[in-house]
Amino acid sequence: MAFSNVLLVSVAAVVAVVLYLRNKRARSPLANIRGPSPVSLWKGNLPQIFDIEGWEFPVRIFNEYGRVAKMTGLFGNEVIYASDPRVIRRVLLNFPPPPMVTQSHNLLNGDGLLGTNGEQHRRQRRMLNPLFAPKHLKTLTHLFFARANKMNKTFLEDFGIKDHPKVLNMHYWASRITLDLVSTTSFGRSLDPLDSGRFGAPVYRCCSPAALPLSVLRITIPYMRYLGPKNFRRWLVHNLPWPALNTMGKVVDVISNTATSTYENKKNMELDEDEDAEQRDVMSTLLRANKKALAEDRLSDYEVISQVGTLTAAANDTTPNVLSRVFYMLSKYPKVQDTLRAEILAADFDLENSDPGQLYDQLMALPYLDAVLKESMRLDCPVSMIQRRANVDSTIPLWKPIIGADGTEVTSINVPKDTDFILQIANAHRDAEIWGDDVMEYKPERWLKDLPDSFEDAKLPGVFYQIMAFGGGYKACIGYKYAELQMKVQLYTLLSSFRLSLTDDNLIWNMHMVTTPGIVGQKGSQFPVQLSAL
Repeated sequence: MAFSNVLLVSVAAVVAVVLYLRNKRARSPLANIRGPSPVSLWKGNLPQIFDIEGWEFPVRIFNEYGRVAKMTGLFGNEVIYASDPRVIRRVLLNFPPPPMVTQSHNLLNGDGLLGTNGEQHRRQRRMLNPLFAPKHLKTLTHLFFARANKMNKTFLEDFGIKDHPKVLNMHYWASRITLDLVSTTSFGRSLDPLDSGRFGAPVYRCCSPAALPLSVLRITIPYMRYLGPKNFRRWLVHNLPWPALNTMGKVVDVISNTATSTYENKKNMELDEDEDAEQRDVMSTLLRANKKALAEDRLSDYEVISQVGTLTAAANDTTPNVLSRVFYMLSKYPKVQDTLRAEILAADFDLENSDPGQLYDQLMALPYLDAVLKESMRLDCPVSMIQRRANVDSTIPLWKPIIGADGTEVTSINVPKDTDFILQIANAHRDAEIWGDDVMEYKPERWLKDLPDSFEDAKLPGVFYQIMAFGGGYKACIGYKYAELQMKVQLYTLLSSFRLSLTDDNLIWNMHMVTTPGIVGQKGSQFPVQLSAL
């Protein structure tokens, strides 16, 4: 009898919970937004959204539901999945990332830009903005060209490409030059010699592939501080039988130890106040700026260390993958490659005698180089999704109506506070009503003429020519001009010396946090390219 009573109470409780959830959803302001059924009881549609091979999923959602759909997140949570440009604009300009996203960055790299919000983030941004302005970047132009030419020399001489074509993993080499440049400009010392030997710090290449399997942990991050002291939590990261977690622990340790040791070496140095001083790296510049700043604006020691770690991790996670995609496009479309090479050879920069500011301006003024970079990141955006959470109740008008669950047109959505958004950037970049009927064609020349009126009307809030590759709003990538300089310098030097051709390898693109190239059946990020000397 007692067992029957327990059973009846349990069944009643389950029914009550089910009815509550059903009624709650029926009352939801998002009830009229259509979307696919969840595929998991507790993970909802997240396995589809974050499938590394799931490139067809956003296409299907766009075709079936339009620019706004309702997904199911963890434990039945409602998620807005949107590529509508008005929604993207409102969300990125006003809403922060979900706490689990910010806190996960904080766990990895401390109180850097990605790991902070509110006034602390604004204060850091004000301090860091001058470091990524063209005025400062111009002083680095010769350094970028010198490193790119050193890599070319390694290819030509150490690998003998001046005599015979050779296939190289260009993702690997893009990672190496990125690490060299980022470490030099962040720490004031290089972590990679760019010779034919082994990668100076191979753990840096593991960050993005290790991060995706750990996504499920993000919901537990706010509670991790209750697991015990920091040393115990570090021990867990390195010793639990979870390879992705162990790898991420190594990445964090390397970045943190490098940033901390560099700070300890520099904090007591006499830093030259001259703007033309050799000490232009981020760490030295921040230390100088901190001395001049008002007490309430200064960054703590931990914040300075965290900025350098954040910038290092962010650059090594993105730039090599963008360059790999550009190399792929140039190899796939040899006419585009030939046109770009003709522009570069005609420019014929005087790298030894040019003023760095003048050289920077000349490089940025190359129209076809600019167009190739824009079109590559439009058609194949390296970051396909951005997550945000509403911090207030909002009504957001749509750019174009969608059809609701009741068959009527929906022209705006009422969004309750704490609603999660997944902004589908890849769909926005491939929307024919924004870009034109040739949206799926790789056409750099589209950027050499006026874009459709619909493009101006959509007003995508990307910081990089309205492309969302570097995000938008107050959390947009602060280093996008730095990345642009590196990529343009590398393309200029590489195409001046080599012809790029695809191999017969079965190439795939994995939808990690940042899209990464790989070879079917092989581990690790790879993009083989045949280089032939001109």
